[in-house]
Amino acid sequence: MAKRRQIRGQGSIFQRGKWWHVCYSIHGQTYRESAKTQDRDEALAYLQRKLGRSASGEIIAPDRVKVKDLLMLVLEDYEAREKNTYIEALRVKAHLIPAIGSIQANRFSTTHIQNYIKNRLRAASNSTVNRELSLIRRGFKLGYRHDPPMVGRVPHIPKLDESGNVRTGFLPESSYRLLLAELPGELKLLFVFGYHVGLRRGALLAIRKRQVDRKEGVVWLEGLKTKNRKPVPIAVPIYGDMAEYLDAQEPHESEFLFARGSKQIKDFRASWKAACDRAGVAGLLFHDLRRTAARNLRRAGVPESVIMKITGHKTRSMFERYNIVDTQDVKDAGRRAEEFRRESTQSTAQNLKTGDNE
Repeated sequence: MAKRRQIRGQGSIFQRGKWWHVCYSIHGQTYRESAKTQDRDEALAYLQRKLGRSASGEIIAPDRVKVKDLLMLVLEDYEAREKNTYIEALRVKAHLIPAIGSIQANRFSTTHIQNYIKNRLRAASNSTVNRELSLIRRGFKLGYRHDPPMVGRVPHIPKLDESGNVRTGFLPESSYRLLLAELPGELKLLFVFGYHVGLRRGALLAIRKRQVDRKEGVVWLEGLKTKNRKPVPIAVPIYGDMAEYLDAQEPHESEFLFARGSKQIKDFRASWKAACDRAGVAGLLFHDLRRTAARNLRRAGVPESVIMKITGHKTRSMFERYNIVDTQDVKDAGRRAEEFRRESTQSTAQNLKTGDNE
């Protein structure tokens, strides 16, 4: 190894084989990394750029951090906040890490993002890719806030248009009964809950037995947090078939309401798909129950503000994505309009007749 060349007070450069490396200290912490060049002058310029970024207050990120390290931060953060991480972990380990996990975080660029989006869209929808991009974005934010920082910047990660991804299917009552009969016993209560209240899959699977209040006829969920960081409980009604299937559920040891034996239910895709095929509703997603519940509650005359609290929609715009008018809604509107027109015509005719008699 060639002699280390010191730049007084500003670090040093040295060779390993043909390649130049730099060594410098920022706030008492020493950094050593490759200058990625075989030219001495270019190595000096690289060191000066590093020191210039430090002098301007920009964070110097270690080169050893990879994108996979940031993604694991996301999963650790979810677990610390007691969020169900099964789907996120699946996305990270099955798709994100194999595709971009080995890339150095400080070299992650727009090109990497664009390539990932292009390749992933061959097998997934815009909405699915957006969920995965959000994990990347979250990872960089957590890395930037880490002490010491793991990355020096949070790259811009775009969000794909999902307007063309909005599903418009509903599960009618007749199909609900057919599917309920085909599902295995351990999934019946979960399905009934999803159909009646439209909570997200993750929110349902996180419900514990102690949250079920049969006396009041509600399930207590943790709502949005106030300024003092305390969650405001939200009551979800127990109605329809929910009480019957709560009573019919076989006893189990798990603290979670929906469980197989002593273990919380996390994945039921295979059983769900098989039951949907047998019931004649192939392609139905569990998430489609969310839209169905919102429509049924609206038809029952429940105020939309109350529906949003029950289903967990935080914004009006998100609720509108599920509040889709179907063919039956249009027919009902036509029927009501026709009844109004008929009553209005009869009233006008009656008034004219009364006037003529006078």
